[in-house]
Amino acid sequence: AALLKGLLMATGLLTVVTSVVLIKGSGDWRGEIDVTLVANAVLLCLGVGFAEELIFRGWLWAELNRMIGSRRGALAQASIFSLVHTRFNLGLAAMSGLLVGLFLLGMVLAKQRQADRGSLWGCIGLHGGLVAGWFLLQNGLLQLSPNAPSWLVGPGGNAPNPMGGAVGLISLLILLLIQRTAVAKAARPATGARNAS
Repeated sequence: AALLKGLLMATGLLTVVTSVVLIKGSGDWRGEIDVTLVANAVLLCLGVGFAEELIFRGWLWAELNRMIGSRRGALAQASIFSLVHTRFNLGLAAMSGLLVGLFLLGMVLAKQRQADRGSLWGCIGLHGGLVAGWFLLQNGLLQLSPNAPSWLVGPGGNAPNPMGGAVGLISLLILLLIQRTAVAKAARPATGARNAS
């Protein structure tokens, strides 16, 4: 159930980005897909999602929590996740957008693990779903215009990362706020008058 929830969240984020791209005229819907593309996407989803979540939200976050506490550990793992994934050849503005976007994604994935009571499956679905979904979009479903602005599709030129664009950043920020509220609400003890018997 957590894996499916993560996949649905990834689909939602990519749908927002794709919708804005299409509405702004920065791309065309091709809708071309075949068995090979789908097989590659599934392997990417499970391979990247499983491996990276095991490392970043599994092992690394647990070690950081022991060393510096839960809150600082979450911030540190998101920072490391961001630095490891950033392409430093993009120029300062593009690189900054990508660093912030990947940091927010790291925080969203950490909150997802909290919401799933320590399970990594929701993180695997969300992270793997984003990687696989963007792969499918770029390789058959969506034709990005060569002059699509990087603030919209994200930095990276021919291989943009939508998490570093304005739509991705805003979407991740909104998702993080929703998750924080949900996690805080779940942590509060249930209140209500109990009848004495």
